[in-house]
Amino acid sequence: MQQPRAIFRDCAMRRLAYAMATMLRGRCVWRSVWLVLLAIAVLAACQAPGETPTRKKLTIAWVTKSLGNPVFDLGRSGALQKAKELTASGAVDVQVQVLGPVSADAVEQARILDDLISRGVDGIAVSCNDPTACIAPINRAVAAGIPVMTWDSDSPQSKRFAFLSIDNVAAGQAAADLLARAIGGRGKVAMLTGVPGALNLDERIRGFRTRLAAYPEMQIVATIASNEDINLGVQGVEETMQAYPDLRGWFFAGMWPLFADRGAMPLWEQFTRQGTLKTVAFDTLPVELDLMRDGYLDALIGQRYWNWGYTSIEMMHDYILNGKRYPPFIDTGFDIVTSHNVEAMKRAWETNDFSQPLPQP
Repeated sequence: MQQPRAIFRDCAMRRLAYAMATMLRGRCVWRSVWLVLLAIAVLAACQAPGETPTRKKLTIAWVTKSLGNPVFDLGRSGALQKAKELTASGAVDVQVQVLGPVSADAVEQARILDDLISRGVDGIAVSCNDPTACIAPINRAVAAGIPVMTWDSDSPQSKRFAFLSIDNVAAGQAAADLLARAIGGRGKVAMLTGVPGALNLDERIRGFRTRLAAYPEMQIVATIASNEDINLGVQGVEETMQAYPDLRGWFFAGMWPLFADRGAMPLWEQFTRQGTLKTVAFDTLPVELDLMRDGYLDALIGQRYWNWGYTSIEMMHDYILNGKRYPPFIDTGFDIVTSHNVEAMKRAWETNDFSQPLPQP
């Protein structure tokens, strides 16, 4: 059965068609004027009382390397916050879809991107598990008219329009300086990374390696891949400690084994408590801040996780709706946290306010 509003519109359109036919037969100028006025009135009448025009939607997919990673959870909060602000202040409803593989899987992430293309989202912001694996799906999205940007981890050979991140090489170099200072510039050190091939992690490792050229008495004896898995990270750290009991330092390019319960890495904890082992790690999550306060970590290098989401949604919105264009790389900067400013970072997490600059480390 036809709804009253639909019947009303049908009748109005029939009246308009009849009036147009009559007036056109008359060919009078004044009747043409009345035709225009009548058309305006009928179109206005077609809208039911109290009905407001439907707002357009802008759907942006925010794709992580994996689900359940706390740094991505914080970025998700930033993305949703920016979407809420843009919706409240503009004429478009900005909707964010947060997706990612369960674990850091480049093949599954590529499948997710292809699925987004078939669903027809308006834009995609993605942290790539593998720069090469992301090229084809990103290029397919762009060819389909869907702009793509990367954040955190890039695919520089793809047709993404911009990359939002820290300078990972510079951050790796800073980590080398911090670890060298902690161990007096001499001794055996090891590195822990995540998924081999992830460009952001590879650049951190490269920065660390190149900077160690300034410290000829420091030697890298092992590089462990955790595949961003807590248990694999713990296993790699403990096996390395067994193989090199005289190890002086660790560089964790990510925080994965630090999520394990206390006691999960007994050798690492033992030598750290004895003062013979020092660790510099990426990220500044609360669990790491607690470890630092307890003396297990010497320095942390933090990314602007919340801004991954907040800024990428803003960029995608302005790129699509306002025609704004960006340089290929946008440097967010990074934080260095030590015992001198760890309390300030703790307060930032407790208040969820990361807008204030940290005291010097």
